[in-house]
Amino acid sequence: MISSASWGSSTRGLGTLIAVIMRYPEISSVQYNVEDSTLSATFLLRRTLEPEPFEALLNQMVEVLETYRLVTRRPLDVVQVNHVVIDQVTELELVRDIKTLSVEEIGMAIEVLRDTFSSDLISDSHDLLEEELLLQEENIQAGLEALKRDDVGRLIALRDEGRVMVFNT
Repeated sequence: MISSASWGSSTRGLGTLIAVIMRYPEISSVQYNVEDSTLSATFLLRRTLEPEPFEALLNQMVEVLETYRLVTRRPLDVVQVNHVVIDQVTELELVRDIKTLSVEEIGMAIEVLRDTFSSDLISDSHDLLEEELLLQEENIQAGLEALKRDDVGRLIALRDEGRVMVFNT
């Protein structure tokens, strides 16, 4: 089920966030911040992540993204990884600037998380076929391009018990 607080002129932006969250079941929420033109993807771990393993993850994530950018000869402006521990759950937030973000990077970041945390990475299941996944990636890339051009405001998509809730704030 998909809900919306206010569609307004940002239908394309909301569609992009929905596509991201549907394509990548590891993402618990995704947010577009118009103030600094960044996209934030949030992931949840079934464990407490101490400072030392977090630093190792941060270094690996930045290294993978910088290497990708070096190979593709595209700039890398903003990349941040933040974390908050709540009881026995760790919330990881990957923040990237929308200007240089690509859909491939989202997939690479998730692969790093899968390799590092395997079953501790909380993920919804999905039954999308490979062709549908590729189509979703194309839609996401087109949506990211539209977010770069359009003034869509602040957008949030959350995963909630099998539903995706979207908000335009």
